[in-house]
Amino acid sequence: MIVVTGANGPFGRLVIDHLLARMPAGELAVSVRDPALATRLSDQGVRVRHGDFDRPDTLRDAFAGATTVLINATNYGTPSETRARQHAAAIDAALTAGAGRIVFTSWQDLDHCPLDFVRDFAAAEKLLATSGTGWTILRMTYGMAASLVRDVRSSMDTGALTAPAGDAHATPAAVTDLGEAAANVLIGAGHDGRTYELTGPDAIDWHDLASLASTLAGREIRYRPASDEECRAQWTAAGWPPAAIDMLTAYYGAFRSGWAAAPRPDLADLLRRPAISSLDAVRATQLP
Repeated sequence: MIVVTGANGPFGRLVIDHLLARMPAGELAVSVRDPALATRLSDQGVRVRHGDFDRPDTLRDAFAGATTVLINATNYGTPSETRARQHAAAIDAALTAGAGRIVFTSWQDLDHCPLDFVRDFAAAEKLLATSGTGWTILRMTYGMAASLVRDVRSSMDTGALTAPAGDAHATPAAVTDLGEAAANVLIGAGHDGRTYELTGPDAIDWHDLASLASTLAGREIRYRPASDEECRAQWTAAGWPPAAIDMLTAYYGAFRSGWAAAPRPDLADLLRRPAISSLDAVRATQLP
């Protein structure tokens, strides 16, 4: 039996939908904080179980009988210290339940990432590698396309794409591709001990984002690189909280350092088809 955590969230729903298209619902279970919100799945025959990362006792019951557990770690808005505790509890619960394999969604290009607030993902990966059970790590660019959409939308309002990205490149993958790839790993063989870097198939820069904004807006929009200080002042004037400004400044700095700039073939290999282009991944993220 495969157990998927966080199945009420957008990524978990994508994975479950792909699994349901390829295997009997009775061989699936989901771990969710609020089972009442998962009636769509229970109506299809999926076992819905209460599981809360902040309550390890519920996870042991939620994972009972699992052969494979997907620990859906896309809770990026959670503080790092809290997230580290949650992921450790989930890994321990899966081991206690006797799961023969744990699939973990991790942070993209983690080996080259300078962001302090995602170091807990490295700790979780280490726990898995020393767990004694089968494991697969999916380092996903989940959320990257959505973060780049902010610049596209803003430029369509102001007429210029202003960002502290310098000449950085990014490799966002389509969330639909990521969900399908995760499902393929869950039901496939030969993935134990593997770490996959699930990027888009090509690298794009902020000039490409400006070109996309131009197409969508029907007028020319150019990219203008700006300094951290200029953008921090703009974000402060717009009423952004200091913690969010610090995080966003660090995020752009990571891009400028070369983090997440190199496309990898892993996603297409898992999909067994070409992945959606990185620019199309951005365009598909809540844009007209």
